[in-house]
Amino acid sequence: MFTGKNYWRRFGTCVVVAVIAVCATADDLIVDNGKSVASIVLSSHCTAQAQRAAGELQRYLERISGAQLPIISDDAAPPEFALYVGRSQQSDAAGIQIPSGFTHQMAEEGYVIQTIPQGVILAGNEDGLYLGTLYAVYDFLERLGCRWYFPGTYGEVVPAQKTIAIGPIHVVERPDFRFRNIWYSGWMPVSEPQSQDFALWRERNRMNSLVGLSLPGDGSVSRLAPADQYFDSHPNIYAVDEKGNRMKDMLCLSEPEAVTIAVKTITEEFRAHPEQWTFGFAPPDGHPRCHCARCVAAEPGFEGMGFGEPSLSDTWFKFANAVATEVYKAFPDHWIFTNGYANRVRPPEGVGTLSPNLGIQSALIQSCTFHRIGDPHCWQREVYKTLFDRWTRDLKCVFVYDYDPGKSLDNLPFPNLHTIAPDMRYYKERGIWGFWTEGSNNWMVTHLNYYLRAKLMWNTDANTKELVRDYCERFYGDAARPIEQYIWTLEDSVEQSGVHTTWGRLIPWQVILPPETMRKLDGLMARAAERSQGAGDTIQSRTHMFNLMHDHIRAFLAMEDCAARGDYANAVSHADKMKLIRDEAESTLPGMLPHTPEWARDHRGTLEWFRKTYQPLADQCNGEKGTRIAMFPSQWEFKTDPRGVGTLEEWYLPGKGGKWETISDSVYWDAQGYQDESGWPYAGKAWYRGAVDVPANAGDKPLRLTVAGVSSVRLWIWLNGQLVDHRMKQDAGTPFDIEVSKQVRPGQTNHLAVLVETLSADRTSRGGLHRRVFLWSPKNSDGAK
Repeated sequence: MFTGKNYWRRFGTCVVVAVIAVCATADDLIVDNGKSVASIVLSSHCTAQAQRAAGELQRYLERISGAQLPIISDDAAPPEFALYVGRSQQSDAAGIQIPSGFTHQMAEEGYVIQTIPQGVILAGNEDGLYLGTLYAVYDFLERLGCRWYFPGTYGEVVPAQKTIAIGPIHVVERPDFRFRNIWYSGWMPVSEPQSQDFALWRERNRMNSLVGLSLPGDGSVSRLAPADQYFDSHPNIYAVDEKGNRMKDMLCLSEPEAVTIAVKTITEEFRAHPEQWTFGFAPPDGHPRCHCARCVAAEPGFEGMGFGEPSLSDTWFKFANAVATEVYKAFPDHWIFTNGYANRVRPPEGVGTLSPNLGIQSALIQSCTFHRIGDPHCWQREVYKTLFDRWTRDLKCVFVYDYDPGKSLDNLPFPNLHTIAPDMRYYKERGIWGFWTEGSNNWMVTHLNYYLRAKLMWNTDANTKELVRDYCERFYGDAARPIEQYIWTLEDSVEQSGVHTTWGRLIPWQVILPPETMRKLDGLMARAAERSQGAGDTIQSRTHMFNLMHDHIRAFLAMEDCAARGDYANAVSHADKMKLIRDEAESTLPGMLPHTPEWARDHRGTLEWFRKTYQPLADQCNGEKGTRIAMFPSQWEFKTDPRGVGTLEEWYLPGKGGKWETISDSVYWDAQGYQDESGWPYAGKAWYRGAVDVPANAGDKPLRLTVAGVSSVRLWIWLNGQLVDHRMKQDAGTPFDIEVSKQVRPGQTNHLAVLVETLSADRTSRGGLHRRVFLWSPKNSDGAK
């Protein structure tokens, strides 16, 4: 009788049952009370992959049971029971169909785990770039209870089991997606050992890096016509910048000779390297264009939603399609890859039928990452679905370049489990090839995202709730239940909020995690910490790391709460507390909650950026650079002005404009309900009106007005009915101040009106005041900053 666990996996109409047990009849034993009673067998002609897989199997079985199984060749006398790793005489004699072959369609990947009378076959496709035999071994080890949640020894779970036995197994596994990769970007520090640990982690979770695949990286268009080879002799094939100069890093998309040279480059590359079956190229990062008269005239001028101003899709894909069409004539079984990124995310409207060998890496950075594809309450994800439906209709090869974490660099969690499963199922339905995800080495930010991605990229039917529970129970022991509740509370808070975000954008976490939610999370964390006591050092250490992440959230919210109250000195103190929390996390295990790399510390949203923003504001208030005289209340009168009549009707004066609503100056207006049911925010003109009493003794001081944060494309400010400032687009995160000594009325109530104008919604649609406004007097007598 078996006492192990059943694992169910559905393949088409066939359901396969695999049983691995801790006690069984002697014939099924591979380890008996800590002693080896079986061997690991390799073919005498085995591959390097099979050798490595056998070594991994041997090591982990020894860690589980204490027994080291010998590794022998299939030329030796057959043991009574064995684990046959890779193709062998025994697998051939048993007639087992092991996946094999490698073509440009990449549809041959897979492996088998199957019992035969004298043992178990663990073998998979090892042709080309495939790692099928390694995957078979790691799958087998997972069925014994091994897990690899995070890279390195910290993230793995290896059960203790003195006796191991196996029952009948018949598993044939093939992935749902061909490309299954996450790579570390440089936004968080990464050491070489960490990169190696991550590469091993990916393999153990059946992901593939597909080393050697030619992908459309930023700027790779220069490969088509290397400037050192063609720029002097063929300047006409290079793009023209706004000043009329030729650019070496971009091609002229309307120049026929550019297509001819590109085709020559690619076909010569394929002939010189028969093993290469893809060629990728893309423009430089950003929004590149050729400004020659022909290219500009060919652009249809589509704009909006952050998809490029104007969109380059028609001219770019006309060029890429022309190249692919010519290459297809000589190499119909090779792919031409380009990307749909920045100003090329939307499908072209005037190119016509796309060549069957053209593939696209879709990188829609302009879409919300907090909500699932097609969410009716998130217009960005509805648009994403519309775009993706079209791409997958028109092309035979589409794969995704996405971002995890897909938000700002604040190092707060990126709760994304609620979107991964439904999105993966949608992607499978649309037949995409897979994922090339830009990741980051901050594992308490991404937390379980990568592990869930790995499982669902292989099998979209995997149960997310069960995977999370399995993680909590195996990783946190007695603390599992409150940790699991904490994870889903965080997920629900993000999903149900009206907040939308994309990569690199500031997030109003105080809206997502209001006080009542934080009190619930505090309670769950306290229960987890209590239950971890006495559970052993490992469980306590893991729970403490989770608690550091919670403390980091707490410190961030406290920082923003202080800023919302105008207490910038204490906001800085909480930023410093966040640094200390990161110090402790890094000293415990680097890469869990790391510090921002030096080169990125000025980037909007980093801890260093917040501190650098709040410290000068504190200095303006606390006597270091000046003294605060008065702060406008946090609640303002607010009124939208869609027709733009407010200035004509003098809404900047008290009592004008009819009925006004009330709004906070600490959060963007769309996060306070100024969006429709699809999340489309109000865009256009809107007014803020507030008043403050200024002390009479301020009359003999230089006075400045500071606006600590506003998002706008144009801005006008009235003080006591007088226009005192107007400016074009103001950076959303940068405070500014203006001289107002002559307009302030000391000893009286002073009235301020701020007119904000925003553009139509895109990924940076947030609008209006989001930090406090105050009057202060600088130390130096002339009032200069």
